[in-house]
Amino acid sequence: MISILYVDDESSVLDACKHYLERTGSFAVTTALSGSIALDLIRSRPFDIVVSDYQMADITGLDLLKIIRNEFPGQPFIIFTGKGREEVVIEAFENGTDFYVQKGGDPKVQYTDLMHKIRRAVGNRRMNERLQRSEEKFLSFVKNFDGIAFQMTVSGRFFLLEGTVEEMTGCKRQEFLSGAQTPEDLIHPEDRTHYMEIMAHLASEPGYHADTVFRILHRDGTVRWIHGILHTVTSHDNRILHIQGALYDITRLHAAQEDLAKNEEKWRSIITKAPVFITVLDREGTILFINKCRPYGKPAVQGLTGTRAADYFTPGREHLLANALNRVFATGEFMRFESSILLGDTITEWLSHQISPISWGDTRDAALMVSSVVTERKWLEQNLRESEEQYRAIVTASGDGILILDPGANVLFCSPRMYDIFEIPCEEPVAGRNALDYIDPAYHLIARSRIASILSGDLDAEPYEYILVSNRKNRFRGELVTTPLRDSNGAINRLLVLVRDISRRQSAPATPPPGLAGKFPVRE
Repeated sequence: MISILYVDDESSVLDACKHYLERTGSFAVTTALSGSIALDLIRSRPFDIVVSDYQMADITGLDLLKIIRNEFPGQPFIIFTGKGREEVVIEAFENGTDFYVQKGGDPKVQYTDLMHKIRRAVGNRRMNERLQRSEEKFLSFVKNFDGIAFQMTVSGRFFLLEGTVEEMTGCKRQEFLSGAQTPEDLIHPEDRTHYMEIMAHLASEPGYHADTVFRILHRDGTVRWIHGILHTVTSHDNRILHIQGALYDITRLHAAQEDLAKNEEKWRSIITKAPVFITVLDREGTILFINKCRPYGKPAVQGLTGTRAADYFTPGREHLLANALNRVFATGEFMRFESSILLGDTITEWLSHQISPISWGDTRDAALMVSSVVTERKWLEQNLRESEEQYRAIVTASGDGILILDPGANVLFCSPRMYDIFEIPCEEPVAGRNALDYIDPAYHLIARSRIASILSGDLDAEPYEYILVSNRKNRFRGELVTTPLRDSNGAINRLLVLVRDISRRQSAPATPPPGLAGKFPVRE
Protein backbone atom coordinates (compact mmCIF):
# COMPACT_ATOMS: atom_id res chain seq x y z
CA MET A 1 0.00 0.00 0.00
CA ILE A 2 1.28 3.47 -0.94
CA SER A 3 1.34 6.06 1.86
CA ILE A 4 0.38 9.57 0.70
CA LEU A 5 0.67 12.93 2.45
CA TYR A 6 -1.96 15.16 0.76
CA VAL A 7 -1.72 18.92 1.43
CA ASP A 8 -4.53 21.41 0.66
CA ASP A 9 -6.04 24.28 2.62
CA GLU A 10 -9.60 23.35 1.59
CA SER A 11 -10.94 20.63 3.89
CA SER A 12 -13.67 19.59 1.47
CA VAL A 13 -11.11 18.95 -1.26
CA LEU A 14 -8.95 16.99 1.18
CA ASP A 15 -11.86 14.80 2.22
CA ALA A 16 -12.98 14.15 -1.37
CA CYS A 17 -9.52 13.20 -2.57
CA LYS A 18 -8.85 11.01 0.49
CA HIS A 19 -12.16 9.20 -0.01
CA TYR A 20 -11.59 8.63 -3.73
CA LEU A 21 -8.03 7.35 -3.36
CA GLU A 22 -8.54 5.13 -0.34
CA ARG A 23 -11.59 3.36 -1.71
CA THR A 24 -9.31 1.64 -4.27
CA GLY A 25 -7.54 -0.18 -1.42
CA SER A 26 -4.13 0.76 -2.82
CA PHE A 27 -3.51 4.03 -0.94
CA ALA A 28 -3.37 5.26 2.65
CA VAL A 29 -3.88 9.05 2.72
CA THR A 30 -2.81 11.40 5.52
CA THR A 31 -4.13 14.95 5.07
CA ALA A 32 -2.69 18.33 6.07
CA LEU A 33 -4.54 21.68 5.91
CA SER A 34 -1.34 23.73 5.49
CA GLY A 35 2.26 23.51 4.36
CA SER A 36 3.56 23.94 7.92
CA ILE A 37 1.47 21.01 9.16
CA ALA A 38 2.73 18.95 6.25
CA LEU A 39 6.36 19.72 7.15
CA ASP A 40 5.78 18.64 10.76
CA LEU A 41 4.27 15.36 9.54
CA ILE A 42 6.97 14.50 7.00
CA ARG A 43 9.72 15.29 9.49
CA SER A 44 8.17 12.89 11.99
CA ARG A 45 7.44 9.91 9.70
CA PRO A 46 8.19 8.79 6.17
CA PHE A 47 5.69 8.91 3.29
CA ASP A 48 5.95 7.24 -0.09
CA ILE A 49 4.83 10.47 -1.81
CA VAL A 50 3.66 14.04 -1.14
CA VAL A 51 0.75 15.48 -3.16
CA SER A 52 0.23 19.23 -2.68
CA ASP A 53 -2.03 22.03 -3.88
CA TYR A 54 -0.25 25.11 -5.31
CA GLN A 55 -2.11 28.07 -3.80
CA MET A 56 -2.37 27.83 0.02
CA ALA A 57 -2.71 30.37 2.80
CA ASP A 58 0.64 29.94 4.58
CA ILE A 59 3.10 28.75 1.91
CA THR A 60 2.64 27.75 -1.70
CA GLY A 61 3.04 24.25 -3.02
CA LEU A 62 6.26 25.38 -4.73
CA ASP A 63 7.70 26.66 -1.45
CA LEU A 64 6.80 23.35 0.19
CA LEU A 65 8.45 21.51 -2.71
CA LYS A 66 11.68 23.52 -2.32
CA ILE A 67 11.87 22.83 1.43
CA ILE A 68 11.22 19.08 0.98
CA ARG A 69 13.72 18.83 -1.90
CA ASN A 70 16.34 20.43 0.38
CA GLU A 71 15.65 18.15 3.37
CA PHE A 72 14.50 14.96 1.58
CA PRO A 73 16.05 15.01 -1.93
CA GLY A 74 14.60 11.69 -3.06
CA GLN A 75 11.02 12.27 -1.87
CA PRO A 76 8.47 11.85 -4.73
CA PHE A 77 6.32 14.97 -5.05
CA ILE A 78 3.28 15.89 -7.19
CA ILE A 79 1.71 19.33 -7.64
CA PHE A 80 -2.10 18.83 -7.82
CA THR A 81 -3.73 22.17 -8.47
CA GLY A 82 -6.21 24.19 -10.49
CA LYS A 83 -3.52 26.77 -11.28
CA GLY A 84 -2.48 26.02 -14.85
CA ARG A 85 -0.27 28.97 -15.73
CA GLU A 86 2.72 27.99 -17.84
CA GLU A 87 5.22 29.75 -15.55
CA VAL A 88 3.90 27.77 -12.55
CA VAL A 89 4.30 24.48 -14.41
CA ILE A 90 7.82 25.36 -15.55
CA GLU A 91 8.90 26.46 -12.08
CA ALA A 92 7.43 23.31 -10.53
CA PHE A 93 9.46 21.05 -12.80
CA GLU A 94 12.57 23.21 -12.39
CA ASN A 95 12.33 22.66 -8.64
CA GLY A 96 12.01 18.89 -8.98
CA THR A 97 8.34 17.93 -8.92
CA ASP A 98 7.79 14.47 -10.36
CA PHE A 99 4.48 15.36 -12.03
CA TYR A 100 2.07 18.29 -12.37
CA VAL A 101 -1.63 17.24 -12.33
CA GLN A 102 -4.36 19.71 -13.27
CA LYS A 103 -7.54 19.85 -11.16
CA GLY A 104 -10.93 20.34 -12.76
CA GLY A 105 -13.07 18.61 -15.35
CA ASP A 106 -14.40 15.09 -14.98
CA PRO A 107 -13.53 13.91 -11.40
CA LYS A 108 -13.14 10.31 -12.55
CA VAL A 109 -10.61 11.27 -15.21
CA GLN A 110 -8.88 13.69 -12.83
CA TYR A 111 -8.41 11.18 -10.00
CA THR A 112 -7.54 8.35 -12.37
CA ASP A 113 -4.75 10.50 -13.80
CA LEU A 114 -3.59 11.41 -10.27
CA MET A 115 -3.51 7.74 -9.19
CA HIS A 116 -1.54 6.82 -12.31
CA LYS A 117 1.02 9.58 -11.65
CA ILE A 118 1.31 8.57 -7.98
CA ARG A 119 2.05 4.96 -8.92
CA ARG A 120 4.53 6.11 -11.58
CA ALA A 121 6.43 8.42 -9.24
CA VAL A 122 6.61 5.88 -6.38
CA GLY A 123 7.46 3.04 -8.77
CA ASN A 124 10.26 5.04 -10.40
CA ARG A 125 11.78 5.84 -7.04
CA ARG A 126 11.64 2.23 -5.84
CA MET A 127 13.17 0.93 -9.06
CA ASN A 128 15.95 3.53 -8.92
CA GLU A 129 16.69 2.56 -5.32
CA ARG A 130 16.92 -1.14 -6.25
CA LEU A 131 19.19 -0.37 -9.19
CA GLN A 132 21.38 1.83 -7.01
CA ARG A 133 21.69 -0.84 -4.31
CA SER A 134 22.58 -3.46 -6.92
CA GLU A 135 25.21 -1.18 -8.47
CA GLU A 136 26.65 -0.33 -5.04
CA LYS A 137 27.01 -4.03 -4.20
CA PHE A 138 28.74 -4.67 -7.52
CA LEU A 139 31.13 -1.72 -7.14
CA SER A 140 31.92 -2.68 -3.54
CA PHE A 141 32.74 -6.22 -4.64
CA VAL A 142 34.95 -5.07 -7.52
CA LYS A 143 36.81 -2.38 -5.58
CA ASN A 144 37.64 -4.81 -2.76
CA PHE A 145 38.61 -7.56 -5.17
CA ASP A 146 41.84 -9.35 -4.15
CA GLY A 147 43.44 -8.97 -7.56
CA ILE A 148 42.65 -6.84 -10.60
CA ALA A 149 39.25 -6.82 -12.30
CA PHE A 150 39.13 -5.03 -15.64
CA GLN A 151 37.22 -4.29 -18.82
CA MET A 152 38.91 -2.95 -21.94
CA THR A 153 38.04 -2.13 -25.51
CA VAL A 154 39.05 -4.46 -28.33
CA SER A 155 41.85 -2.00 -29.12
CA GLY A 156 43.25 -2.47 -25.60
CA ARG A 157 42.05 0.69 -23.82
CA PHE A 158 40.85 0.20 -20.21
CA PHE A 159 37.49 1.69 -19.23
CA LEU A 160 37.07 -0.26 -15.95
CA LEU A 161 40.00 -1.12 -13.71
CA GLU A 162 39.67 -1.96 -10.01
CA GLY A 163 41.51 -3.89 -7.34
CA THR A 164 45.14 -4.04 -6.25
CA VAL A 165 46.48 -2.31 -9.37
CA GLU A 166 49.33 -0.32 -7.82
CA GLU A 167 50.34 -3.13 -5.48
CA MET A 168 50.57 -5.64 -8.34
CA THR A 169 52.19 -3.44 -11.01
CA GLY A 170 53.72 -0.43 -9.26
CA CYS A 171 51.68 1.82 -11.61
CA LYS A 172 48.75 3.96 -10.63
CA ARG A 173 45.28 2.99 -11.81
CA GLN A 174 44.81 6.32 -13.62
CA GLU A 175 47.93 5.75 -15.71
CA PHE A 176 46.25 2.72 -17.32
CA LEU A 177 42.85 4.42 -17.68
CA SER A 178 44.39 7.45 -19.41
CA GLY A 179 46.45 5.29 -21.77
CA ALA A 180 49.78 6.63 -20.47
CA GLN A 181 50.65 3.07 -19.38
CA THR A 182 49.73 -0.10 -21.30
CA PRO A 183 49.82 -3.72 -20.15
CA GLU A 184 52.18 -4.62 -23.00
CA ASP A 185 54.83 -2.32 -21.50
CA LEU A 186 54.96 -4.48 -18.34
CA ILE A 187 55.01 -7.97 -19.89
CA HIS A 188 58.24 -9.87 -19.36
CA PRO A 189 60.16 -10.05 -22.70
CA GLU A 190 60.11 -13.86 -22.66
CA ASP A 191 56.31 -13.93 -22.26
CA ARG A 192 55.40 -11.05 -24.60
CA THR A 193 54.79 -13.20 -27.69
CA HIS A 194 52.54 -15.54 -25.69
CA TYR A 195 50.60 -12.58 -24.25
CA MET A 196 50.15 -10.86 -27.63
CA GLU A 197 48.83 -14.08 -29.19
CA ILE A 198 46.19 -14.34 -26.49
CA MET A 199 45.15 -10.70 -26.91
CA ALA A 200 44.90 -11.19 -30.70
CA HIS A 201 42.53 -14.13 -30.17
CA LEU A 202 40.45 -12.09 -27.71
CA ALA A 203 40.19 -9.16 -30.13
CA SER A 204 39.06 -11.29 -33.08
CA GLU A 205 37.27 -14.43 -31.82
CA PRO A 206 33.84 -14.03 -30.16
CA GLY A 207 33.48 -16.34 -27.16
CA TYR A 208 37.24 -16.81 -26.76
CA HIS A 209 38.37 -17.65 -23.21
CA ALA A 210 41.93 -17.68 -21.91
CA ASP A 211 43.18 -19.12 -18.62
CA THR A 212 46.90 -18.39 -18.63
CA VAL A 213 50.01 -17.54 -16.60
CA PHE A 214 52.60 -14.94 -17.57
CA ARG A 215 55.20 -12.70 -15.97
CA ILE A 216 55.27 -8.93 -15.65
CA LEU A 217 58.02 -6.55 -14.61
CA HIS A 218 56.94 -4.53 -11.58
CA ARG A 219 57.95 -0.86 -11.66
CA ASP A 220 60.45 -1.59 -8.87
CA GLY A 221 62.19 -4.09 -11.19
CA THR A 222 60.96 -7.32 -9.60
CA VAL A 223 59.30 -10.10 -11.60
CA ARG A 224 55.70 -10.93 -10.74
CA TRP A 225 53.88 -14.09 -11.84
CA ILE A 226 50.32 -13.36 -12.92
CA HIS A 227 47.45 -15.75 -13.41
CA GLY A 228 44.93 -14.27 -15.86
CA ILE A 229 41.37 -15.34 -16.67
CA LEU A 230 40.23 -13.39 -19.73
CA HIS A 231 37.29 -13.64 -22.11
CA THR A 232 35.28 -11.68 -24.64
CA VAL A 233 31.88 -10.10 -24.03
CA THR A 234 29.66 -10.31 -27.09
CA SER A 235 26.37 -8.81 -28.25
CA HIS A 236 23.24 -10.75 -29.17
CA ASP A 237 24.49 -10.90 -32.79
CA ASN A 238 27.88 -12.28 -31.66
CA ARG A 239 29.85 -9.05 -32.11
CA ILE A 240 32.71 -8.50 -29.66
CA LEU A 241 31.75 -5.60 -27.39
CA HIS A 242 34.78 -5.61 -25.10
CA ILE A 243 37.27 -7.81 -23.24
CA GLN A 244 37.10 -8.41 -19.51
CA GLY A 245 38.83 -10.56 -16.96
CA ALA A 246 40.64 -10.91 -13.66
CA LEU A 247 44.35 -11.00 -12.82
CA TYR A 248 45.85 -12.60 -9.71
CA ASP A 249 49.37 -12.23 -8.37
CA ILE A 250 50.57 -15.81 -7.88
CA THR A 251 54.25 -14.88 -7.39
CA ARG A 252 54.38 -16.37 -3.90
CA LEU A 253 52.63 -19.53 -5.00
CA HIS A 254 54.98 -19.95 -7.96
CA ALA A 255 58.02 -19.32 -5.76
CA ALA A 256 56.74 -21.90 -3.29
CA GLN A 257 56.39 -24.50 -6.04
CA GLU A 258 60.00 -23.90 -7.18
CA ASP A 259 61.29 -24.16 -3.64
CA LEU A 260 59.42 -27.42 -3.15
CA ALA A 261 61.30 -28.99 -6.04
CA LYS A 262 64.68 -27.87 -4.64
CA ASN A 263 64.44 -28.71 -0.99
CA GLU A 264 61.87 -31.02 0.61
CA GLU A 265 62.61 -29.91 4.15
CA LYS A 266 62.24 -26.25 3.24
CA TRP A 267 59.14 -27.17 1.27
CA ARG A 268 57.48 -28.81 4.28
CA SER A 269 58.27 -25.82 6.48
CA ILE A 270 56.74 -23.42 3.97
CA ILE A 271 53.60 -25.29 3.09
CA THR A 272 52.64 -26.22 6.65
CA LYS A 273 52.45 -22.48 7.40
CA ALA A 274 51.00 -21.42 4.06
CA PRO A 275 47.61 -19.63 4.10
CA VAL A 276 46.35 -22.16 1.50
CA PHE A 277 45.69 -25.90 1.57
CA ILE A 278 48.37 -27.89 -0.26
CA THR A 279 47.72 -31.50 -1.15
CA VAL A 280 49.75 -34.10 -3.07
CA LEU A 281 47.65 -36.70 -4.93
CA ASP A 282 48.46 -39.79 -6.97
CA ARG A 283 46.79 -40.56 -10.31
CA GLU A 284 43.73 -42.07 -8.58
CA GLY A 285 43.25 -39.02 -6.34
CA THR A 286 44.58 -40.66 -3.16
CA ILE A 287 46.05 -38.17 -0.69
CA LEU A 288 49.82 -38.67 -0.30
CA PHE A 289 50.41 -35.49 1.66
CA ILE A 290 48.32 -32.57 2.97
CA ASN A 291 49.51 -29.60 4.99
CA LYS A 292 46.31 -28.98 7.00
CA CYS A 293 43.42 -31.12 8.18
CA ARG A 294 40.94 -28.35 7.46
CA PRO A 295 38.90 -28.16 5.27
CA TYR A 296 38.29 -31.93 5.34
CA GLY A 297 37.05 -32.02 8.92
CA LYS A 298 39.56 -34.57 10.31
CA PRO A 299 41.25 -33.98 13.68
CA ALA A 300 44.77 -34.49 12.19
CA VAL A 301 46.42 -34.70 8.78
CA GLN A 302 47.46 -38.32 9.49
CA GLY A 303 43.83 -39.33 9.26
CA LEU A 304 43.62 -37.96 5.72
CA THR A 305 46.71 -39.60 4.23
CA GLY A 306 45.76 -42.66 2.19
CA THR A 307 42.11 -41.62 1.72
CA ARG A 308 40.53 -40.41 -1.52
CA ALA A 309 40.17 -36.61 -1.72
CA ALA A 310 37.00 -36.90 -3.83
CA ASP A 311 35.23 -38.69 -0.95
CA TYR A 312 35.13 -35.35 0.92
CA PHE A 313 33.55 -33.42 -1.94
CA THR A 314 29.82 -32.74 -1.86
CA PRO A 315 27.84 -35.41 -3.77
CA GLY A 316 27.81 -34.83 -7.51
CA ARG A 317 31.15 -32.98 -7.63
CA GLU A 318 33.55 -35.92 -7.28
CA HIS A 319 34.05 -36.11 -11.05
CA LEU A 320 35.60 -32.62 -11.11
CA LEU A 321 38.75 -33.87 -9.40
CA ALA A 322 38.98 -36.97 -11.61
CA ASN A 323 38.65 -34.87 -14.77
CA ALA A 324 41.30 -32.40 -13.57
CA LEU A 325 43.77 -35.15 -12.70
CA ASN A 326 43.29 -36.85 -16.08
CA ARG A 327 43.94 -33.56 -17.87
CA VAL A 328 47.01 -32.72 -15.78
CA PHE A 329 48.68 -36.08 -16.33
CA ALA A 330 47.73 -36.17 -20.03
CA THR A 331 48.96 -32.68 -20.96
CA GLY A 332 51.46 -31.74 -18.25
CA GLU A 333 49.65 -28.41 -17.82
CA PHE A 334 48.06 -27.06 -14.67
CA MET A 335 44.29 -27.06 -14.19
CA ARG A 336 41.94 -24.91 -12.13
CA PHE A 337 38.48 -25.78 -10.83
CA GLU A 338 36.20 -25.13 -7.87
CA SER A 339 34.43 -27.57 -5.59
CA SER A 340 32.45 -27.60 -2.37
CA ILE A 341 33.11 -29.65 0.77
CA LEU A 342 30.66 -30.41 3.57
CA LEU A 343 31.73 -29.54 7.12
CA GLY A 344 29.25 -31.46 9.20
CA ASP A 345 25.64 -31.71 8.06
CA THR A 346 24.83 -28.08 7.22
CA ILE A 347 27.98 -26.05 6.50
CA THR A 348 29.40 -25.97 2.98
CA GLU A 349 32.91 -24.67 2.29
CA TRP A 350 33.78 -23.60 -1.26
CA LEU A 351 37.36 -24.10 -2.46
CA SER A 352 39.27 -22.96 -5.53
CA HIS A 353 41.84 -25.56 -6.63
CA GLN A 354 44.89 -25.36 -8.87
CA ILE A 355 46.51 -28.67 -9.84
CA SER A 356 49.89 -29.14 -11.53
CA PRO A 357 52.06 -32.26 -12.12
CA ILE A 358 55.11 -32.91 -9.91
CA SER A 359 57.56 -35.69 -9.11
CA TRP A 360 57.06 -37.25 -5.71
CA GLY A 361 59.48 -39.56 -3.93
CA ASP A 362 61.30 -41.85 -6.36
CA THR A 363 60.17 -39.95 -9.49
CA ARG A 364 56.70 -41.33 -8.93
CA ASP A 365 54.07 -39.28 -10.80
CA ALA A 366 51.88 -37.13 -8.58
CA ALA A 367 49.92 -33.90 -8.67
CA LEU A 368 50.19 -30.86 -6.43
CA MET A 369 46.78 -29.35 -5.57
CA VAL A 370 46.77 -25.88 -4.00
CA SER A 371 43.37 -24.91 -2.60
CA SER A 372 42.05 -21.68 -1.11
CA VAL A 373 38.71 -20.92 0.54
CA VAL A 374 36.40 -18.86 -1.70
CA THR A 375 33.16 -19.28 0.27
CA GLU A 376 32.74 -15.53 0.76
CA ARG A 377 33.25 -14.88 -2.95
CA LYS A 378 30.65 -17.52 -3.79
CA TRP A 379 28.23 -15.87 -1.42
CA LEU A 380 28.83 -12.48 -3.02
CA GLU A 381 28.40 -13.96 -6.51
CA GLN A 382 25.08 -15.50 -5.45
CA ASN A 383 23.89 -12.16 -4.07
CA LEU A 384 24.90 -10.45 -7.32
CA ARG A 385 23.03 -13.07 -9.36
CA GLU A 386 19.93 -12.64 -7.20
CA SER A 387 20.14 -8.86 -7.60
CA GLU A 388 20.42 -9.24 -11.37
CA GLU A 389 17.48 -11.69 -11.43
CA GLN A 390 15.36 -9.23 -9.45
CA TYR A 391 16.33 -6.45 -11.85
CA ARG A 392 15.43 -8.58 -14.88
CA ALA A 393 12.10 -9.53 -13.28
CA ILE A 394 11.30 -5.86 -12.71
CA VAL A 395 12.17 -4.97 -16.29
CA THR A 396 10.20 -7.89 -17.78
CA ALA A 397 7.10 -7.26 -15.65
CA SER A 398 7.06 -3.50 -16.15
CA GLY A 399 3.99 -2.10 -17.89
CA ASP A 400 6.20 0.57 -19.40
CA GLY A 401 8.71 0.04 -22.16
CA ILE A 402 12.32 0.41 -20.99
CA LEU A 403 15.24 1.53 -23.13
CA ILE A 404 18.91 2.14 -22.37
CA LEU A 405 20.54 4.53 -24.84
CA ASP A 406 24.08 5.68 -25.51
CA PRO A 407 24.78 9.46 -25.72
CA GLY A 408 23.90 9.35 -29.45
CA ALA A 409 20.41 7.98 -28.61
CA ASN A 410 21.31 4.55 -30.04
CA VAL A 411 19.53 1.64 -28.34
CA LEU A 412 21.76 -0.52 -26.13
CA PHE A 413 18.94 -2.41 -24.38
CA CYS A 414 15.22 -2.86 -25.04
CA SER A 415 12.67 -4.48 -22.71
CA PRO A 416 10.07 -6.94 -24.12
CA ARG A 417 7.25 -4.40 -23.56
CA MET A 418 8.76 -2.15 -26.26
CA TYR A 419 7.86 -4.72 -28.92
CA ASP A 420 4.17 -4.45 -27.94
CA ILE A 421 4.12 -0.65 -27.75
CA PHE A 422 5.83 -0.14 -31.13
CA GLU A 423 4.35 -3.17 -32.97
CA ILE A 424 7.81 -4.62 -33.61
CA PRO A 425 8.07 -8.24 -34.84
CA CYS A 426 9.69 -10.53 -32.24
CA GLU A 427 12.50 -11.51 -34.59
CA GLU A 428 13.51 -7.91 -35.41
CA PRO A 429 16.40 -6.54 -33.29
CA VAL A 430 15.97 -3.12 -31.71
CA ALA A 431 19.46 -2.73 -30.24
CA GLY A 432 21.59 -0.59 -32.50
CA ARG A 433 18.68 1.48 -33.85
CA ASN A 434 18.37 5.15 -33.03
CA ALA A 435 15.55 5.97 -30.61
CA LEU A 436 14.56 8.98 -32.71
CA ASP A 437 13.31 6.50 -35.33
CA TYR A 438 10.33 5.93 -33.03
CA ILE A 439 9.54 9.65 -32.52
CA ASP A 440 7.58 11.77 -35.00
CA PRO A 441 10.02 14.01 -36.96
CA ALA A 442 8.15 17.07 -35.68
CA TYR A 443 9.53 16.27 -32.24
CA HIS A 444 13.13 15.45 -33.21
CA LEU A 445 14.48 18.93 -32.49
CA ILE A 446 13.08 19.11 -28.96
CA ALA A 447 14.00 15.45 -28.32
CA ARG A 448 17.64 16.16 -29.23
CA SER A 449 17.58 19.30 -27.09
CA ARG A 450 16.24 17.40 -24.07
CA ILE A 451 18.78 14.59 -24.52
CA ALA A 452 21.57 17.17 -24.58
CA SER A 453 20.21 18.80 -21.41
CA ILE A 454 20.00 15.44 -19.60
CA LEU A 455 23.53 14.45 -20.67
CA SER A 456 24.80 17.80 -19.35
CA GLY A 457 23.00 17.27 -16.04
CA ASP A 458 20.42 20.06 -16.50
CA LEU A 459 17.41 17.68 -16.60
CA ASP A 460 16.71 14.55 -14.60
CA ALA A 461 13.74 12.13 -14.85
CA GLU A 462 11.33 14.72 -16.23
CA PRO A 463 8.39 13.25 -18.22
CA TYR A 464 7.53 14.64 -21.64
CA GLU A 465 4.78 13.78 -24.11
CA TYR A 466 5.63 13.08 -27.76
CA ILE A 467 3.91 11.76 -30.85
CA LEU A 468 5.51 8.34 -31.31
CA VAL A 469 5.71 6.24 -34.49
CA SER A 470 5.30 2.46 -34.42
CA ASN A 471 7.12 -0.02 -36.62
CA ARG A 472 3.96 -0.07 -38.79
CA LYS A 473 4.07 3.75 -39.12
CA ASN A 474 1.08 4.21 -36.80
CA ARG A 475 1.29 7.43 -34.77
CA PHE A 476 0.17 7.66 -31.15
CA ARG A 477 0.73 9.73 -28.04
CA GLY A 478 3.41 8.57 -25.68
CA GLU A 479 5.06 9.76 -22.49
CA LEU A 480 8.83 9.41 -22.05
CA VAL A 481 10.68 9.76 -18.74
CA THR A 482 14.42 9.95 -19.30
CA THR A 483 16.93 9.45 -16.47
CA PRO A 484 20.73 9.82 -16.75
CA LEU A 485 22.88 6.81 -15.85
CA ARG A 486 26.37 7.40 -14.50
CA ASP A 487 29.57 5.39 -14.61
CA SER A 488 31.80 4.60 -11.62
CA ASN A 489 33.37 8.09 -11.87
CA GLY A 490 30.00 9.84 -11.74
CA ALA A 491 29.98 10.86 -15.39
CA ILE A 492 26.72 10.51 -17.36
CA ASN A 493 27.35 7.91 -20.07
CA ARG A 494 23.94 6.38 -20.77
CA LEU A 495 20.23 7.20 -20.60
CA LEU A 496 17.39 5.15 -19.07
CA VAL A 497 14.08 5.85 -20.82
CA LEU A 498 10.65 4.73 -19.60
CA VAL A 499 8.11 4.69 -22.45
CA ARG A 500 4.34 4.63 -21.94
CA ASP A 501 1.52 4.57 -24.51
CA ILE A 502 -0.97 7.24 -23.35
CA SER A 503 -3.07 7.33 -26.51
CA ARG A 504 -6.17 6.15 -24.63
CA ARG A 505 -6.07 8.89 -22.01
CA GLN A 506 -9.33 10.83 -21.80
CA SER A 507 -7.67 14.23 -21.73
CA ALA A 508 -6.55 17.00 -24.06
CA PRO A 509 -4.38 16.00 -27.05
CA ALA A 510 -0.63 16.34 -26.84
CA THR A 511 0.72 19.80 -27.67
CA PRO A 512 3.28 19.96 -30.52
CA PRO A 513 6.66 21.55 -29.71
CA PRO A 514 6.70 25.39 -29.67
CA GLY A 515 6.61 26.84 -33.17
CA LEU A 516 5.21 23.67 -34.76
CA ALA A 517 1.55 23.92 -33.69
CA GLY A 518 -0.78 23.08 -36.57
CA LYS A 519 1.94 21.67 -38.80
CA PHE A 520 1.84 18.12 -37.57
CA PRO A 521 -1.66 16.77 -36.74
CA VAL A 522 -1.95 14.67 -33.58
CA ARG A 523 -3.77 11.35 -33.96
CA GLU A 524 -5.68 10.21 -30.86
